[in-house]
Amino acid sequence: MLTRSDYPLVSIVMACYQGEKYLAIQVDSLLAQDYPNLEFIFIDDVSQDSTWEILQGFAQQDSRVKITQNASNIGYRKTFEKGIHLATGDLIALSDQDDYWLPTKITKLQKAIGDASLIYADSDLVDAAGKPTGQKMSNIKSQIAYDSPLMYTFGAWAPGHSMLFKRDLLAFALPTVEFVTHDYLIGFAATCANGIAYLTESLVHYRQHESNTIGADLKKAKKTKQTRQERNARIIARLNLLQGRCPAGKDQKVLLEFYLACKGTNLIDRIKRVRIVLAHRDSMLAYKGKSAFGKFAYCFKLFFALY
Repeated sequence: MLTRSDYPLVSIVMACYQGEKYLAIQVDSLLAQDYPNLEFIFIDDVSQDSTWEILQGFAQQDSRVKITQNASNIGYRKTFEKGIHLATGDLIALSDQDDYWLPTKITKLQKAIGDASLIYADSDLVDAAGKPTGQKMSNIKSQIAYDSPLMYTFGAWAPGHSMLFKRDLLAFALPTVEFVTHDYLIGFAATCANGIAYLTESLVHYRQHESNTIGADLKKAKKTKQTRQERNARIIARLNLLQGRCPAGKDQKVLLEFYLACKGTNLIDRIKRVRIVLAHRDSMLAYKGKSAFGKFAYCFKLFFALY
């Protein structure tokens, strides 16, 4: 019979801030995971409500729970980064503070990850009261497996709340930056290694409410007004980050060429970015879920605008 030590240690990392409303429900679901070898790294980003007291209570009840509180508010990206550094597991899972995990989540992801560097699953959307909305994440987001860094060029969706990844990604995924999310960087790092697997089963109740940092539809993010210049600067910074973190090779060369073509503004640069995406459209545009004609047409759009 297998014992706890026969299973690789999985670290579950959760960044918390002002989370008292839903926190206990989520932590209960984490502690109820049926996977036998877990540690929990919970970090409070200097909440002003009872978040810290709630975490202290769980730490007193369960020796697997390790808690810490930031000296000052550093934001969710850096708080997750800190938690990931504190994790000691061979595998790492990230948790939001307001969801609810099915008890089999970690077990099923660990069994299915295989040779992939990262795996993520579908999620059921629930409202603020925890009632099902009748939608899955896959109903509103393109959820696919990723096997190339080029697939992250125009965005991707392997959300942190549903992922499990191997520890060796940390050398490529960190540090975090302010203009993209931490889970985007982890996912990109996975495409540079052995890729991302996708499990179609829903393993999380993903709660949607007014205080979501990032919700399923990103409506709050869309309300933020950006000038065309600000938007382009952000795109170029992201492309520079991708080509800089991609290991040397064919994909890195493509990302570098595309970054330089987007950074430039003359006629030759515009033609170059159309040519590059046209040549690699099946990978670069996979996330967008376009038809063959849609991918072809999108390439020529790049002559006039970035994305």
